[in-house]
Amino acid sequence: MKRIFATIALAGLLGQVHAAERRVATADQLATFFKSTTYVVTTNDNIIFDAFLNDAVKRFWTTTPYKVVDKAGFDTLRTNENNSFLMLTKVIESKDKLKRPYIYLSLLMGSKEAESDLDLMPEVASIPLACESAEGDIPTMMLNPMVIFVQKHAEKSKEKSFKDRLLANFQQRLQAYNYNMSQLKGKIVYICKSDVDIKVNIREMEAKHSMLRFVDKEDIARVVSEKEANAAVAFAVYPQGSEKGAYGYKMVMDADGALYYYYYETKPKNFLFQKNDFDMLISNL
Repeated sequence: MKRIFATIALAGLLGQVHAAERRVATADQLATFFKSTTYVVTTNDNIIFDAFLNDAVKRFWTTTPYKVVDKAGFDTLRTNENNSFLMLTKVIESKDKLKRPYIYLSLLMGSKEAESDLDLMPEVASIPLACESAEGDIPTMMLNPMVIFVQKHAEKSKEKSFKDRLLANFQQRLQAYNYNMSQLKGKIVYICKSDVDIKVNIREMEAKHSMLRFVDKEDIARVVSEKEANAAVAFAVYPQGSEKGAYGYKMVMDADGALYYYYYETKPKNFLFQKNDFDMLISNL
């Protein structure tokens, strides 16, 4: 899957960035990551994001020493191959004619080539957080577990826990975690009602399995912030509207950063959770 990549901090450079396949960090680059200082890139472009990311890092970043830098600091440091960067990035799918930006949490390595092309920064981990066009729907509550997730993903990559065939394509990389579905057994899965398709009979789904809970956003925030035991959250990332060319993402993750399910949708009618999604979840609870 080709994509155009730019950081939120460098949104002004978007026109200079070429569509490119994100490079996965090599074994040597992963080894360098674990010896690096990680620079957390924040800007004043979105003070809410800055605050949530900084708080999540203070509470949950344990893998490497870290420092917080601004855009100017990133510009100076990004070409050093011994540096790593945790940052919110803006991604535009190259097949999307409307150029809708998606916001990802990305863990990247520095690169000498990054001075001219940010796409050439090797990726240690990356996961979709929100679609920028979603009105008031940016799930900042998920930044805490996602900060934990990218560290766990780096460890798994170092240990070569993934099958190579699942790492070849950007959209398929995180689907390696679907093998964790059986680990959902015994967990309560909370789903925000606004992420459920209107055709789904919520009462019927809850009747099928007591471990499915359809709740409001406030309940999701509580489950994540309190790190409720034996709980996981199902959530969707998708653009508003139903135009072709966009992507939607469905995930199930717990507050400790364990990813149990990841799926990307190309059909807008399937961006929200469908009956077959819940039938699949129920079969693993």
